[in-house]
Amino acid sequence: VGNELARLKGVPFVDMDEEIEAITGSSIPDIFKYATEKAFRVIESDVLMEIVRSRENAVVATGGGVPTDLTNRALMKSSGIVVYLKADLETLKHRLAEDQTRPLWGPGVERLYIERSPFYEEADIIINTDSLDIKQIAAKVLDSTMNMISPIPFALSRDPYPVYIGEGIFADFKAYLSRHASPEGIFVLVDENVYRLYQAYIKDALYGLNYHVKLVPASEEAKGMDFLMDVVDDMLSCPVNRYWITLAVGGGVTGDLAGFASSIILRGIPVVQVPTTLLAQVDAGLGGKTAINHERGKNLLGTFHQPMFVLSDTRFLQTLSPLEIKSAMAEVIKYGIIMDRPLFEYLEKGSPDLGQVVRMCTKDKAYVVARDEKEAGLRRILNFGHTIGHAVEKTSGFHLKHGQAVALGMLFATWFSRDMGLISTRDYSRIQDLVMNYSILDGNFPLPSPEEIRGVLVVDKKAAQDAIWFVLTPEIGSARVEKLSISKILDAYERFSDGYRSQLQRG
Repeated sequence: VGNELARLKGVPFVDMDEEIEAITGSSIPDIFKYATEKAFRVIESDVLMEIVRSRENAVVATGGGVPTDLTNRALMKSSGIVVYLKADLETLKHRLAEDQTRPLWGPGVERLYIERSPFYEEADIIINTDSLDIKQIAAKVLDSTMNMISPIPFALSRDPYPVYIGEGIFADFKAYLSRHASPEGIFVLVDENVYRLYQAYIKDALYGLNYHVKLVPASEEAKGMDFLMDVVDDMLSCPVNRYWITLAVGGGVTGDLAGFASSIILRGIPVVQVPTTLLAQVDAGLGGKTAINHERGKNLLGTFHQPMFVLSDTRFLQTLSPLEIKSAMAEVIKYGIIMDRPLFEYLEKGSPDLGQVVRMCTKDKAYVVARDEKEAGLRRILNFGHTIGHAVEKTSGFHLKHGQAVALGMLFATWFSRDMGLISTRDYSRIQDLVMNYSILDGNFPLPSPEEIRGVLVVDKKAAQDAIWFVLTPEIGSARVEKLSISKILDAYERFSDGYRSQLQRG
């Protein structure tokens, strides 16, 4: 069936058992015999993870034991549409009468069939195959899944989750939620401007659910301790319990606040992110970082708390101001500079489709976070432009848009890369031109002094012993992280800022 379905869809077919045998050099029965079933299950889960991380748009046939593991089931739902080809036990006995490759097929299979059935029933699509042949089954699967959105997976070793992307998909929130949970209640944190514009849309999507709405002020001040305590008080008054979830509907401020509150209330409850700005859909709403601000700096109090799932409804982007779109493009350009040359070249053509931009950036961030959830190595590249960007944002009193501050930080990081002899003049010019062409920056704000920047850098989360992990770029589509002294960064910043005004005039 898998081969036939893959043929109909025009995508590769992957048989997990064949993958395991190719990797181990042993047959499945031999692995069971000499390494035990427990060892086989570990190999099986590892192979599933590798398939999800490395393959895209494929039909995957799993062994019958794969869905019995909770993390495997979450990973399968995070990466695609799960189909259960159901058959009565007598039908299976007839089909497998001559099959000698299944170690658990024999005495006790009736008990195994009963034990596994509840896990199989969690599939998105269940097709009774007793009276169907291979072509009929494949055609039915194709027809049943035709209009379903296949998510982009954040394939974490623990708590993997999907990101669904599409226009108008929040209207089907209850269907997406039912794929993952049946909560007693939902504590909804929604940006006040989003609620004003989309109140009916939000209420329709949540109709019939037990929920409580709290509006979040549309300002960075909402990410402070005072408002956090206000949120926690409301959550406890509902009363929220361990069987509730939090739903964040808004931009980065709302998402950060909801994620952080969810991670600390009752030692943690699930959160679902519905990012409504371009900036949040390509960056802030993805990856599980949560935080609130401290008077000494941005995002200094935070946790890692991965969402149950993310719903990126591009309908919300229609009411964003041109300034918000331009600001968000800084984070989009960042992905192109540090890891995604095709995205960079797509942006150079101008007038990009925002839905396509969200998909490309989501895949980029998923790739990084799956390999480095807690920012111990690879994930540091996502801080490109943010070291100076956060400092500029803080010294502006958060009046400057986050994306504008990051754009300035990227210009400096690119200039610094050229100053250190890492990047070619051609790539340097292309990066400068792309930032300017999207009109993210203007010259109407003063650059902070090196001393103001120093005051922020010394409390930066990435700082240690008067040094900081700084992200540079040796070429478009690549990043390099080096531990540099704060004094070296400030010396370069001072020289950069001297010529900054003239650089802006090029735009």
